[in-house]
Amino acid sequence: MTGKALEGLRIIEFCDEIGSYGGKLLADLGAEVIKVEPAGGRLQRKTPPFYRDPGNPDTSIAFWVHNTSKKSVTIDLDSEEGQRLARALALTADAVLEDYPPGYLSARGLGYEALSTLKPSLVYTSMTGFGQTGPHSRYAYIDMVGQAMGGIMTLAGDPDDPPHTIYGNQANISASLNGAIGTLLGVLHAEATGEGQSVDVSAQDAVSMSMETAMMTWDMQKRNRTRTGARGMIPVSIPAFGVYKATDGYCILYVTAPAGADFPALVDWMREKGMEGDLDEEPYRTISSELNMRFLTQVMADPSSVETIAPQLKHINDLVEAFCATLSARELYEEGQRRLLLVGICSTPKDLAENTQLRAREWYQALAMEFLDTTLEFPGPPYRLSESPAAISRPPRLGEHNGEVLAGLGAGEQGGIR
Repeated sequence: MTGKALEGLRIIEFCDEIGSYGGKLLADLGAEVIKVEPAGGRLQRKTPPFYRDPGNPDTSIAFWVHNTSKKSVTIDLDSEEGQRLARALALTADAVLEDYPPGYLSARGLGYEALSTLKPSLVYTSMTGFGQTGPHSRYAYIDMVGQAMGGIMTLAGDPDDPPHTIYGNQANISASLNGAIGTLLGVLHAEATGEGQSVDVSAQDAVSMSMETAMMTWDMQKRNRTRTGARGMIPVSIPAFGVYKATDGYCILYVTAPAGADFPALVDWMREKGMEGDLDEEPYRTISSELNMRFLTQVMADPSSVETIAPQLKHINDLVEAFCATLSARELYEEGQRRLLLVGICSTPKDLAENTQLRAREWYQALAMEFLDTTLEFPGPPYRLSESPAAISRPPRLGEHNGEVLAGLGAGEQGGIR
């Protein structure tokens, strides 16, 4: 077993909400990621919730989750000395990550053109709302604008409701993921050829990839996909297809979908519990036996084909709802999965904290937050590398590494750092 996968790679990060997660991914894999911040920190450090001390830039949980394993230095990018320091620091790196609006860093002598002239092998990744080019490149941006302009809001929610945002800054996460991938590709190219390059990531571009077949549907059929809520791509109400209430929460059931057992397996379970109702009688017996992948394919191709049996489908679904309401979410999940039914718990954070699968894979990692005199659990990396495992360390305090990182660059308290 060797060290971490990206040991020896140095990255200077000028990122906030759009690009910080990309830097975290690389830092957790072993890259030395040095985050350059203003004296008061950028927006993430000011974003609630906070741990114990509201307003303290070192206790923002929003900052913590996107900035593990990094170092932090504070540099005033609006001063000549700060610009000199940031430029000197960037030239020690293999790659730069940034998410300022287009033109911001260039105006301070820290853009790709200026730095690549001084270091041709440098990989320079920019993650912005709309990219570096095009008529919208300088438009104002936050994650919700990215979700809207990327199209995924039109597919989120129920058909009778307006478009919905998806929780968790998904446009920013999409940009960060693609920024991290693009950076690694650029580094591979630079190592092979000595040639650096600009990596231009648009959050709108990145999040639009989440629309899957919706764009192709429009291209080929000139038809917009509609919101379908918990049914997914199924345009009509099908028994055991959607979110169902348990005694203590909710579960998702996608019975008859690919990779799972067909509907009769659920009926067998209901029968064992004495809750099959009249599903062994006609016409419900025949309909239940035909609720399989072939049936779903027919429904997706021609939703009107099931209109004549819609009342019977509703009756069957009512029986499924009544059955689910007698079981806990965990019972539904574990016994359902034992029967190869596609069932999942709609997990709360508490559910995830107690999840035996995540615990068995040691996904949660305890980090000593010595400046707070406590140890806290953080979500770990979403991958397992057998020979160069990733491991996270705590997020940095604001300017924690000024002395270590900037001293060799001739920095001083009266210069560009504070």
